[in-house]
Amino acid sequence: MRIRFILLNFAIVLFVSSCNTPSHFKSDVETVKKPWTNLNFNNDPGNFQFGIMSDNNGGSRFGVFADGVKKLNLLQPEFVMCVGDLIPGYTTDTTVIKRDWKNMNEIISGLQMPFFYLPGNHDITNKIMQREWEKLYGRRYYSFVYKKTLFITLDTNDDENVNLTSGQTDFVLNTLRKNADVRWTFIFMHHPIWTYNTSGRFEKIEAALKNRKYTVIAGHEHHYHQAVRNEANYYILATTGAGSALRGNYFGEFDHVSWVTMKDNGPVITNLRLDGILPHDISTDKTNVLAKPLLENACFNHLIVCNRGDKLRHGTIYLSFKNPTDSELEIKLNFFHHHQLQIEKPELEINLPAGGNGVTEIPFTSLKPISVDSLDLLSLDWDMKYNHPDYPKFGIHGRFQMAVEPTKSEFIDRSIPIFVGKADIGFVHPYRSLESVYKLNDSPEENYSNPVGISESSTISFFLKNSKDEYSSTETKRFDKSEFYSSTEVTNPQPGLNYTYYEGNWLSIPDYNQLIPKAQGVADNLKVIELALRKNFWGVCYSGFLKVEEDDFYQFMIKADDSCRFYIDNKLVADEKNPAKGANNGTAALRKGFHSVRLDYLAKEGNNRMRFYIKKSSDKNWVQTEGGHFFH
Repeated sequence: MRIRFILLNFAIVLFVSSCNTPSHFKSDVETVKKPWTNLNFNNDPGNFQFGIMSDNNGGSRFGVFADGVKKLNLLQPEFVMCVGDLIPGYTTDTTVIKRDWKNMNEIISGLQMPFFYLPGNHDITNKIMQREWEKLYGRRYYSFVYKKTLFITLDTNDDENVNLTSGQTDFVLNTLRKNADVRWTFIFMHHPIWTYNTSGRFEKIEAALKNRKYTVIAGHEHHYHQAVRNEANYYILATTGAGSALRGNYFGEFDHVSWVTMKDNGPVITNLRLDGILPHDISTDKTNVLAKPLLENACFNHLIVCNRGDKLRHGTIYLSFKNPTDSELEIKLNFFHHHQLQIEKPELEINLPAGGNGVTEIPFTSLKPISVDSLDLLSLDWDMKYNHPDYPKFGIHGRFQMAVEPTKSEFIDRSIPIFVGKADIGFVHPYRSLESVYKLNDSPEENYSNPVGISESSTISFFLKNSKDEYSSTETKRFDKSEFYSSTEVTNPQPGLNYTYYEGNWLSIPDYNQLIPKAQGVADNLKVIELALRKNFWGVCYSGFLKVEEDDFYQFMIKADDSCRFYIDNKLVADEKNPAKGANNGTAALRKGFHSVRLDYLAKEGNNRMRFYIKKSSDKNWVQTEGGHFFH
């Protein structure tokens, strides 16, 4: 009986062992105990692996993208995705466009597996580049299914202002409906469009994704970031050769390809630095909280005060540091030898506690009286790192140079240069040991302690001084008293703006009222390129009304290539400017209701676009508008 029991147990063991042994696995090991952990091989037929290459352009660095191709060939994924910005772009010269694609495709052709294209803003900057894309690759947005996994690639340049057209939105919604039975959905795009105002279009897509498992992957920012949104992972990839400061892992700045293993329970994503391997959550909201103060402190916000007079004899550098995190921050400074100045403390160690702020004073003297124009730059090496249990090596280091001269502060806390009735002008800075002094118009200098009240147009100046009679430079700002622009009665307003189109070889915006238009009509958006009848040297004048919902100060910003002027109630608010110097800005105090507006736009050569932004004085963010605020 005992023998039969033993034989039965042995048979059961053999049966269980045989059941756990895959048919494609054989071994000469016959012992009950085995020299392996298990035979659950990670080779489910439904599993697959693919790679993702990120931005190559926007400051492309030679050879990095090609290196990514070589590394992927070593890893042998089943296919490779991308997030766009493959070529330099920003041209209308078809010869250059074709050459750039030829060069890029020679690199991509080195891949030993399929590569799926996706357009970034560098790839389809304008209508001409869009047509060249379609000649080469057919579709700008598309989908495919691989092993019961749905891939949808978007064109976030489909609308000029980083958006999806309603047609592309409908395409995505229809694709999701047609593929309701897939096990996972990937959404690929160039811009992280969930961070933009899409007028509700991407929100519609997210609503359709709500009851399915999905992952969203984008590029464009050149800064890696993983976040959870709507219970799904959203990724912004770093770079595969595009411009980057490459400050390291926790700053999300590195060259990499992403490696995705698709399993039944979802994707496993790993970032393969071209010089290492990183987990999918290497840079997150948590690390951003730590990284942001380091980057801000690394800008070395400083103030220099010096003795008055033509010759520098002595001064003090004030360095302001902030640590809003929950970890102690260590800062080390090492000033280089300076042959014209004597630094009192060339080596410094600063420990900022969690949540602490600090100002470090660094006195210096000149070896002999000297003009500040003759002084060499002052240089220092610096190192900043946290004492954080989860991130023991979270730090950054570098070198900083500064000119030695009295600093012109930027501490006047009122940014709007106009006011109605009365205004209080404040002066806020972190240097508590310094005395603030102000001068209102031509009145004598006075010590500042509270905001300065003004009721008429005024010029106000501030400077800082210490107990050693060392002074900063003077910060001066003009504030003009204004009245509210009265609103206008408009009968039967209709959305959009009237426009007139002109042609001429102008270097600056002409007076369009003195010219005969080549075309005219009503525009429901500000896409100036859609009105052009020729490639270069033309202009558009938009006119109509702007509607505001309440009495307030309104700020306007116009980004134009090549230039634009903006008038409201026949008053010039934002003047023509070279776009290389920044956007045109202006402010007006407006009563609730309609106000007449005019936008004069000039196109010379190259790209042609105009973007219009508006916000109230109390608003933090600008609102971009195409036509929703305008009427005719």
